[in-house]
Amino acid sequence: MSGELDGSLLKVFVAIIECQGFSAAAERLHKTQSTVSQSLQRLEEIVGAPLIHRTSRSIGLTPSGETFLIYARQILKLHVEAISAAQLPNEQVCIHLGMPEDYAEYCLGGMLKDFQAQFAQVRPDVCCEMSTALVGRLLRGELDLVLGVEHAGLQPGEYLCDEPLAWVAAPSWSGVGRQSVPLAVYAEGCAFRANAVQALAHAGRSWQVVYTSQSPRGIAIAIEQGLSVGVMARRLVPQGWQILDERQGFPPIAPARLMFWRSTGCQVPEVDALVQILQRQLGDSGSRQHRHFDSLRTSHALEQ
Repeated sequence: MSGELDGSLLKVFVAIIECQGFSAAAERLHKTQSTVSQSLQRLEEIVGAPLIHRTSRSIGLTPSGETFLIYARQILKLHVEAISAAQLPNEQVCIHLGMPEDYAEYCLGGMLKDFQAQFAQVRPDVCCEMSTALVGRLLRGELDLVLGVEHAGLQPGEYLCDEPLAWVAAPSWSGVGRQSVPLAVYAEGCAFRANAVQALAHAGRSWQVVYTSQSPRGIAIAIEQGLSVGVMARRLVPQGWQILDERQGFPPIAPARLMFWRSTGCQVPEVDALVQILQRQLGDSGSRQHRHFDSLRTSHALEQ
């Protein structure tokens, strides 16, 4: 190992991994692709080990790169926090909160308003990713609190409420003449996807995944084309979309579970306040929707 770690080199390395390519990383960083390649080469010389292996179609991390990526992100995070801390009043606190993007769109505005009314000197820093990625960030010390969906194999968290799920489709979608359900869903491992597929399997309904994305907006765009069906939390269904049920041949889906995960190293009243605000905004709403969903299912059964 020779030389010292340079923050600009670390940014290049992280960008290559997050963008899954050199050209995309160059575009994000406003650099040429050759500059990005040279920066990675310089970083590998400093570290003394290859960090990325490349093929004609993809890139990946070497074992050394997997370990180094954790530290690179932590170092860059500390750089940002150090500068921010120097620019803020000494009494100001920053709380790092993580939640999926679709839940942020649903509740973040009201949450921030209530929180700032109580803690005007506290600056919330919100990260939006998939629940599994957010819990990983929390375990690495990057977040103080995560609101997310319970997934199989995920670190145990604090139960918030059951989250009723619904089959959804664009207004133009029609299931007439379709034998198999075309699904637009998150990648394998998603709790919403797992519950939906299990419901179809138990009902003897055939299905196929025609589109996957890690982004809620990416899923929404696919559904809006009118060629596929999705599954989402009932409270998050956009206005005007179809909600499909037994009358269209779609079985009820077992609810997911909304959870909190807290950092063991962050014991401050501001985090407790965030939890209480989110409990009011999401817990009560989820319970009401679940009861409403059950009453609708009962009335449909009586009609039949």
